[in-house]
Amino acid sequence: MRSLLILSLACCGVAFAQDKIVAASDVGYQPFSSAKPSGGYEGIDIDIAAALSKEMGKTIEVMDQPWSTTFAGLNAKKFDMVLSPAMITKERSEQVLFAQAYGDATYQFVLKKGGVKVTTPADLKGKVIAVNKGNLFDKWLTARQAEFGWTINRYDKNSDAIQSVASGQTDAALVYSAVAGYVAKQSPVLATSDYVINNGEVYGYGFRKDDKANRDAVDLALQCLKKNGTLAAIYKKWTGLEALPDGAMMKVTAGVGQPGFAGYDASVPAPKCK
Repeated sequence: MRSLLILSLACCGVAFAQDKIVAASDVGYQPFSSAKPSGGYEGIDIDIAAALSKEMGKTIEVMDQPWSTTFAGLNAKKFDMVLSPAMITKERSEQVLFAQAYGDATYQFVLKKGGVKVTTPADLKGKVIAVNKGNLFDKWLTARQAEFGWTINRYDKNSDAIQSVASGQTDAALVYSAVAGYVAKQSPVLATSDYVINNGEVYGYGFRKDDKANRDAVDLALQCLKKNGTLAAIYKKWTGLEALPDGAMMKVTAGVGQPGFAGYDASVPAPKCK
């Protein structure tokens, strides 16, 4: 049986058909969700789930679900919500009902503390950069390799790419900003680049297409957490980084869902936040 973490329940808000939301999280994907040595889970998504539960007045139960089977499990009704940073894309939005984005999928370089300063890609000209083989960061680096003349060292695991910077084998590693901030916060020898790559990609929580009630309730609660600064505070707690001032953690969009994608509903009025 998968372990469950029952998050606290507070006062009432919206009326629901169920008395709880079961949310699946890819436990082990730091800093979003990981197992605590003492039991239970912790991370960005776990803290957000607790804050959502308090804002909605509705219990959220978090269960561990491998990412590879997450969307299949959602559609099979094994759980109600994907509590992991799923990139919102046109294709996904046609299969999954998204709440409005709660984070920006920006990239940053992990660097050796006290080493090269990176405010532009040119600062890494001729340097050796580590990356997880074949991912989005690999493609970004490869597309600019001729321009900046960097050497790309490819690793099978993201953690190995980051470790290569700590050990001095490479000058930098390119990862998501949240991961970069988290590892730099944990390590006395690592730092993050000032340079942030923002392609406008965002991530959000997903629901079944026929579950508009739970999607709308979570979306409205997320809007409240954006307005009162809770999302930005949770992000900084785990990464040491500030949320983008005009990014998804701060920007409240009208209606529910992500504007420009399937499932967006502009007719839902703004929430009455606690």
